[in-house]
Amino acid sequence: MLKESGVVVEIDDKFAIVQTKRTSYCRQCAANKGCGTASLSAILGQKYTQVKVINHCNAKVGDRVVIGVEEQALLKSAFVLYLLPLLGLFAGAIGYEMLIIIGEWPRYEPFTILAGSLGLFIGLIGAKKITFLMSKKTDYQPVIVDL
Repeated sequence: MLKESGVVVEIDDKFAIVQTKRTSYCRQCAANKGCGTASLSAILGQKYTQVKVINHCNAKVGDRVVIGVEEQALLKSAFVLYLLPLLGLFAGAIGYEMLIIIGEWPRYEPFTILAGSLGLFIGLIGAKKITFLMSKKTDYQPVIVDL
């Protein structure tokens, strides 16, 4: 389980809104002096993120809590969000190229780009629908692990 600490800022029925501080591990890296990411992190400063979590522990506003999410849920979500649109892009472009070969049509590159873009768009819509269904399952939602 991946864990992060934060502070409860709002309570909503069986959920809590927890504010977490984004941390950067750049200060611990040996290459931080010459790294663009470390420089950008230093310029932008600390940012906060609010996360809606399941409140099994009956935490109250102002409580410091530890929230967690299962690794498998995070991996499946990342797969859907990143790989599905990418696969759609390749399927659209390669599918059109296969039609050109089978149908013996003249090759016109803008149509290949358009078919790839259409596949990407379909992949994005599919990812949106799947993530919406995943968000309804409690296995994919972060929970308060400890007060």
